[in-house]
Amino acid sequence: MRTLIFGNGSIHDYDIVKKYLCKDSIIICCDGGMRHALVLDIIPDFIIGDLDSAKGEDIDYFKRKNVEFFEFPSEKDKTDMEIAVQFAINKGNSEIYLFGALGSRIDHSLANMHILKLCCDNGIKAFIVDEKNVITMTNSKIEINGNKGDIISLIPFTPSVENVTTNGLYYKLENAVLYAESSRGISNVMLENKASVDLSKGILFVIKSQD
Repeated sequence: MRTLIFGNGSIHDYDIVKKYLCKDSIIICCDGGMRHALVLDIIPDFIIGDLDSAKGEDIDYFKRKNVEFFEFPSEKDKTDMEIAVQFAINKGNSEIYLFGALGSRIDHSLANMHILKLCCDNGIKAFIVDEKNVITMTNSKIEINGNKGDIISLIPFTPSVENVTTNGLYYKLENAVLYAESSRGISNVMLENKASVDLSKGILFVIKSQD
């Protein structure tokens, strides 16, 4: 089951989102992220958050559409995005895509990237997607689909990641150790439309980017 979660961050090209929409997708909007559903002309299945960043008319519109709201107090220990991701995990989703998860608030962007660990720990494929990047996290082998020339960066989430082996990337790694304080894994390049990264210990951000 695929879930698309919309945060209140920027989405500049909605055609990117449309590539991930499918007939049976579950749509969750986090608070002000409901504005993206309006642009896409879709009705979310759930709206989650404290509703402090959403417009009143947007809230009223989706309530008239009988969308299920889960409202939380503004003073809480988790962001709306984290609550939404945990909600999706509890629903038994196998793939989660986050849109509007990156923006001018670096603190929120970084926190949303770290939320991927919730999915990684539960064996769920999860991705943050914007116009230039697809970000995921892995603690085992991962297959990368893309295009020849795509930039792939491997950034440790844990202090070190051991026995990193790559296939299909220009700068090949063989049982390498990557360290969080080092930029060694930045800006590798896909040689074909598929590549893979394997590791034995640690957690790794895998970021596919375009200039």
